[in-house]
Amino acid sequence: MRHLIEKTVLVALTTFSIGLPAFSQEEQVLEFAPGAQGDIKPSIMQMLDNSKKLGEAWKDQLNIQKADDFGVKLNVDDLRTRALNNPRVRALLDADGGEASGEAERQRYDNQRVFLFLSFSMPEQVLHTAMIEAKRFDVPIIMRGFVNNSVFDTQTAIQRVFKDDAASIGYGIDPTMFTRFNINAVPQIVVVTDQLDVCETQGCELDVPPPHDKIAGNIPIEAALEIVARGGGEASEVAAKLLEDKR
Repeated sequence: MRHLIEKTVLVALTTFSIGLPAFSQEEQVLEFAPGAQGDIKPSIMQMLDNSKKLGEAWKDQLNIQKADDFGVKLNVDDLRTRALNNPRVRALLDADGGEASGEAERQRYDNQRVFLFLSFSMPEQVLHTAMIEAKRFDVPIIMRGFVNNSVFDTQTAIQRVFKDDAASIGYGIDPTMFTRFNINAVPQIVVVTDQLDVCETQGCELDVPPPHDKIAGNIPIEAALEIVARGGGEASEVAAKLLEDKR
């Protein structure tokens, strides 16, 4: 009986082993983490190769649109200038206190006769000194545009230059003023004799500026006003009065 049982077990084990796949010593049994689904098919490399081939096929079929497809060559600087000249855009960016109408432009420069033209590209120390002087003489600071055309980058630049005093520094973004007085370099100080009116042409490109005197160079505002006052030019009386009021 015992011999019969041992023989039966031996036959059963032999039969079971026949049904299992055979592994050579060179092959390894793969082990997967709990919950894994086993081999990924197709392989990652094959998927990447298929994606590359699909991308190349699409590239051959795409029709890349060029800037002059419609007969117009785009000038980014011109588009930026025209956008900033638009009162609605300036109001949206709060570049002029949210005022968008022609009457608001009159009010903004109503009592101003002296303007300081600066740029965020100027050295930080020069910019800092100029803005502090402008605040002392109540002279509005005019910038052509934003840093990198970004309000956020401009705020960062102001914060970097003025730190804790940044909130008290005021300036305006007005490319029309640069156009009106033909300002091609900064810093410059413009002293006008009459009140500035709204632009009559697009971006003030063809507007005739009011009588004025202009001083270019990195000199203090007080010194520039003294030069204008003693020069006997169009706006000498305006400069002399401002100096008298601030002393």
